Amino acid sequence: MTARLDVAKVVYGAFMVPWWNRRAFGRALAIPLVLLVTLTLSWYYGGKYLPKLSNWVLCFVWGALFSVFAVTCHRLVLLDAASVASRSVPRWSWRETRFFYWLVGIWLICWGAGIAAITLILNLAIMAIGNPSDGWFDWIPFVADIPTYYLFARLSPVFPATAIDRKVDLRWAWKVTQGNGWRLFLIVAVLPWVISEIVALLYRGNATAVETVVLTFAGSALFAVEIAALSLSYRELTREEGS
Repeated sequence: MTARLDVAKVVYGAFMVPWWNRRAFGRALAIPLVLLVTLTLSWYYGGKYLPKLSNWVLCFVWGALFSVFAVTCHRLVLLDAASVASRSVPRWSWRETRFFYWLVGIWLICWGAGIAAITLILNLAIMAIGNPSDGWFDWIPFVADIPTYYLFARLSPVFPATAIDRKVDLRWAWKVTQGNGWRLFLIVAVLPWVISEIVALLYRGNATAVETVVLTFAGSALFAVEIAALSLSYRELTREEGS
Protein backbone atom coordinates (compact mmCIF):
# COMPACT_ATOMS: atom_id res chain seq x y z
CA MET A 1 0.00 0.00 0.00
CA THR A 2 1.22 3.54 -0.82
CA ALA A 3 2.57 5.51 2.13
CA ARG A 4 0.42 8.26 3.61
CA LEU A 5 0.89 11.55 1.76
CA ASP A 6 2.10 14.39 4.00
CA VAL A 7 -0.10 17.29 2.82
CA ALA A 8 1.65 19.94 4.93
CA LYS A 9 5.07 18.88 3.63
CA VAL A 10 3.83 18.98 0.03
CA VAL A 11 2.22 22.42 0.39
CA TYR A 12 5.33 23.83 2.05
CA GLY A 13 7.52 22.41 -0.71
CA ALA A 14 5.19 23.75 -3.40
CA PHE A 15 6.02 27.28 -2.29
CA MET A 16 9.65 26.74 -1.38
CA VAL A 17 10.93 24.65 -4.32
CA PRO A 18 10.15 27.37 -6.90
CA TRP A 19 11.73 29.93 -4.57
CA TRP A 20 14.86 27.87 -3.99
CA ASN A 21 15.19 27.40 -7.76
CA ARG A 22 13.81 30.80 -8.73
CA ARG A 23 16.43 31.52 -11.38
CA ALA A 24 15.76 28.25 -13.16
CA PHE A 25 11.99 28.69 -12.84
CA GLY A 26 12.18 32.27 -14.04
CA ARG A 27 14.32 31.40 -17.05
CA ALA A 28 12.37 28.31 -18.12
CA LEU A 29 8.85 29.64 -17.47
CA ALA A 30 9.22 33.25 -18.60
CA ILE A 31 8.12 32.77 -22.21
CA PRO A 32 5.23 30.33 -21.51
CA LEU A 33 4.01 32.62 -18.73
CA VAL A 34 4.08 35.72 -20.91
CA LEU A 35 2.21 33.88 -23.66
CA LEU A 36 -0.41 32.62 -21.20
CA VAL A 37 -0.93 36.09 -19.73
CA THR A 38 -1.09 37.70 -23.17
CA LEU A 39 -3.72 35.25 -24.36
CA THR A 40 -5.72 35.55 -21.13
CA LEU A 41 -5.78 39.34 -21.27
CA SER A 42 -6.57 39.40 -24.98
CA TRP A 43 -9.43 37.01 -24.37
CA TYR A 44 -10.65 39.07 -21.41
CA TYR A 45 -10.69 42.36 -23.28
CA GLY A 46 -11.55 41.16 -26.78
CA GLY A 47 -13.51 37.97 -26.29
CA LYS A 48 -16.89 39.70 -26.36
CA TYR A 49 -16.18 40.94 -29.89
CA LEU A 50 -15.37 37.47 -31.23
CA PRO A 51 -17.82 34.86 -32.55
CA LYS A 52 -18.66 32.04 -30.15
CA LEU A 53 -16.80 29.47 -32.22
CA SER A 54 -13.56 31.37 -31.74
CA ASN A 55 -13.86 30.89 -27.98
CA TRP A 56 -13.42 27.14 -28.49
CA VAL A 57 -10.34 27.84 -30.58
CA LEU A 58 -8.97 30.07 -27.83
CA CYS A 59 -9.68 27.32 -25.27
CA PHE A 60 -7.66 24.93 -27.39
CA VAL A 61 -4.76 27.39 -27.72
CA TRP A 62 -4.85 28.22 -23.99
CA GLY A 63 -4.77 24.50 -23.16
CA ALA A 64 -1.78 24.02 -25.45
CA LEU A 65 0.12 26.92 -23.87
CA PHE A 66 -0.75 25.66 -20.41
CA SER A 67 0.56 22.23 -21.38
CA VAL A 68 3.95 23.73 -22.23
CA PHE A 69 3.97 25.68 -18.97
CA ALA A 70 2.89 22.69 -16.86
CA VAL A 71 5.29 20.21 -18.47
CA THR A 72 8.19 22.59 -17.93
CA CYS A 73 7.18 23.20 -14.32
CA HIS A 74 6.84 19.47 -13.56
CA ARG A 75 10.27 18.84 -15.03
CA LEU A 76 11.81 21.70 -13.04
CA VAL A 77 10.57 20.07 -9.84
CA LEU A 78 11.18 16.41 -10.65
CA LEU A 79 14.40 16.62 -12.68
CA ASP A 80 17.52 18.74 -12.48
CA ALA A 81 16.20 22.31 -12.55
CA ALA A 82 19.36 23.84 -14.01
CA SER A 83 19.40 21.34 -16.86
CA VAL A 84 15.73 21.93 -17.66
CA ALA A 85 16.26 25.69 -17.57
CA SER A 86 19.15 25.50 -20.03
CA ARG A 87 16.52 25.70 -22.78
CA SER A 88 14.82 29.06 -22.27
CA VAL A 89 12.78 28.90 -25.47
CA PRO A 90 9.97 26.34 -25.14
CA ARG A 91 9.26 23.81 -27.84
CA TRP A 92 6.44 21.46 -28.67
CA SER A 93 7.20 17.75 -28.76
CA TRP A 94 5.42 14.43 -28.31
CA ARG A 95 5.80 14.99 -24.58
CA GLU A 96 3.59 18.08 -24.69
CA THR A 97 1.24 16.35 -27.13
CA ARG A 98 0.69 13.42 -24.76
CA PHE A 99 0.25 15.82 -21.86
CA PHE A 100 -2.36 17.79 -23.82
CA TYR A 101 -4.21 14.57 -24.72
CA TRP A 102 -4.37 13.64 -21.04
CA LEU A 103 -5.49 17.15 -20.15
CA VAL A 104 -8.40 16.99 -22.58
CA GLY A 105 -9.21 13.35 -21.82
CA ILE A 106 -9.32 13.77 -18.04
CA TRP A 107 -11.27 17.01 -18.38
CA LEU A 108 -13.90 15.15 -20.44
CA ILE A 109 -14.01 12.31 -17.89
CA CYS A 110 -14.46 14.73 -15.00
CA TRP A 111 -17.01 16.80 -16.92
CA GLY A 112 -19.05 13.66 -17.56
CA ALA A 113 -18.71 12.65 -13.91
CA GLY A 114 -19.89 16.10 -12.84
CA ILE A 115 -22.99 15.91 -15.04
CA ALA A 116 -23.73 12.43 -13.67
CA ALA A 117 -23.27 13.66 -10.08
CA ILE A 118 -25.61 16.62 -10.60
CA THR A 119 -28.25 14.36 -12.17
CA LEU A 120 -27.98 11.83 -9.36
CA ILE A 121 -28.13 14.44 -6.57
CA LEU A 122 -31.07 16.18 -8.20
CA ASN A 123 -33.05 12.97 -8.61
CA LEU A 124 -32.31 11.86 -5.05
CA ALA A 125 -33.42 15.25 -3.76
CA ILE A 126 -36.68 15.13 -5.70
CA MET A 127 -37.36 11.62 -4.44
CA ALA A 128 -36.67 12.67 -0.84
CA ILE A 129 -38.29 16.11 -0.53
CA GLY A 130 -40.26 16.65 -3.72
CA ASN A 131 -39.53 19.70 -5.83
CA PRO A 132 -36.67 21.61 -4.13
CA SER A 133 -36.73 25.40 -3.87
CA ASP A 134 -34.80 27.52 -6.35
CA GLY A 135 -32.18 28.35 -3.70
CA TRP A 136 -31.57 24.66 -3.16
CA PHE A 137 -30.62 24.25 -6.82
CA ASP A 138 -27.79 26.74 -6.40
CA TRP A 139 -26.02 24.31 -4.06
CA ILE A 140 -26.20 21.27 -6.33
CA PRO A 141 -23.15 22.16 -8.50
CA PHE A 142 -21.04 22.78 -5.39
CA VAL A 143 -22.01 19.42 -3.90
CA ALA A 144 -21.37 17.71 -7.24
CA ASP A 145 -17.91 19.30 -7.42
CA ILE A 146 -16.73 17.19 -4.48
CA PRO A 147 -16.84 13.76 -6.21
CA THR A 148 -15.74 15.38 -9.48
CA TYR A 149 -12.59 16.87 -7.99
CA TYR A 150 -11.97 13.70 -6.01
CA LEU A 151 -11.95 11.80 -9.30
CA PHE A 152 -9.60 14.37 -10.79
CA ALA A 153 -7.30 14.03 -7.78
CA ARG A 154 -7.13 10.26 -8.20
CA LEU A 155 -6.22 10.58 -11.88
CA SER A 156 -3.91 13.61 -11.64
CA PRO A 157 -0.58 11.75 -11.22
CA VAL A 158 -0.64 10.99 -14.95
CA PHE A 159 0.35 14.62 -15.56
CA PRO A 160 3.74 14.72 -13.80
CA ALA A 161 4.43 11.17 -14.97
CA THR A 162 3.83 12.17 -18.59
CA ALA A 163 5.95 15.30 -18.16
CA ILE A 164 9.00 13.17 -17.30
CA ASP A 165 8.29 10.70 -20.13
CA ARG A 166 6.79 7.84 -18.13
CA LYS A 167 4.17 5.84 -20.01
CA VAL A 168 1.31 5.39 -17.57
CA ASP A 169 -2.45 4.97 -17.69
CA LEU A 170 -5.49 5.75 -15.58
CA ARG A 171 -5.44 2.33 -13.92
CA TRP A 172 -1.91 3.05 -12.69
CA ALA A 173 -2.99 6.47 -11.41
CA TRP A 174 -5.92 5.00 -9.52
CA LYS A 175 -3.70 2.38 -7.93
CA VAL A 176 -0.87 4.72 -6.94
CA THR A 177 -3.31 7.14 -5.24
CA GLN A 178 -5.06 4.42 -3.25
CA GLY A 179 -5.52 5.55 0.34
CA ASN A 180 -4.52 9.15 -0.49
CA GLY A 181 -7.49 10.32 -2.54
CA TRP A 182 -8.74 12.91 -0.05
CA ARG A 183 -5.24 14.16 0.70
CA LEU A 184 -4.69 14.70 -3.01
CA PHE A 185 -8.10 16.39 -3.10
CA LEU A 186 -6.74 18.95 -0.66
CA ILE A 187 -3.67 19.50 -2.85
CA VAL A 188 -5.18 19.65 -6.35
CA ALA A 189 -8.59 21.14 -5.51
CA VAL A 190 -8.56 23.01 -2.20
CA LEU A 191 -5.08 24.56 -2.54
CA PRO A 192 -5.78 26.08 -6.01
CA TRP A 193 -9.15 27.33 -4.75
CA VAL A 194 -7.52 29.04 -1.75
CA ILE A 195 -4.87 30.64 -3.97
CA SER A 196 -7.47 31.87 -6.47
CA GLU A 197 -9.59 33.34 -3.66
CA ILE A 198 -6.60 35.19 -2.23
CA VAL A 199 -5.80 36.66 -5.65
CA ALA A 200 -9.47 37.53 -6.17
CA LEU A 201 -9.44 39.56 -2.95
CA LEU A 202 -6.87 41.87 -4.55
CA TYR A 203 -9.19 42.75 -7.41
CA ARG A 204 -11.38 45.81 -7.00
CA GLY A 205 -14.20 47.33 -8.96
CA ASN A 206 -13.19 49.56 -11.85
CA ALA A 207 -9.61 48.30 -11.72
CA THR A 208 -7.18 50.00 -14.06
CA ALA A 209 -5.64 48.15 -16.98
CA VAL A 210 -2.29 48.10 -15.15
CA GLU A 211 -3.87 46.48 -12.09
CA THR A 212 -5.58 43.88 -14.26
CA VAL A 213 -2.33 43.02 -16.04
CA VAL A 214 -0.36 42.76 -12.77
CA LEU A 215 -2.95 40.58 -11.03
CA THR A 216 -3.39 38.37 -14.09
CA PHE A 217 0.36 37.93 -14.23
CA ALA A 218 0.51 37.10 -10.50
CA GLY A 219 -2.40 34.67 -10.69
CA SER A 220 -0.89 32.90 -13.69
CA ALA A 221 2.55 32.74 -12.08
CA LEU A 222 1.01 31.01 -9.06
CA PHE A 223 0.11 28.13 -11.36
CA ALA A 224 3.72 27.12 -10.72
CA VAL A 225 2.95 26.59 -7.03
CA GLU A 226 -0.11 24.47 -7.79
CA ILE A 227 1.77 22.39 -10.35
CA ALA A 228 4.75 22.00 -8.02
CA ALA A 229 2.37 20.66 -5.36
CA LEU A 230 1.22 17.93 -7.75
CA SER A 231 4.82 17.19 -8.74
CA LEU A 232 5.86 16.73 -5.13
CA SER A 233 2.80 14.57 -4.46
CA TYR A 234 3.78 12.38 -7.40
CA ARG A 235 7.31 12.07 -6.06
CA GLU A 236 6.04 10.96 -2.64
CA LEU A 237 3.46 8.55 -4.07
CA THR A 238 5.95 6.85 -6.40
CA ARG A 239 8.89 6.78 -4.04
CA GLU A 240 8.42 3.06 -3.43
CA GLU A 241 8.47 2.43 -7.15
CA GLY A 242 12.02 3.73 -7.29
CA SER A 243 11.06 6.44 -9.76
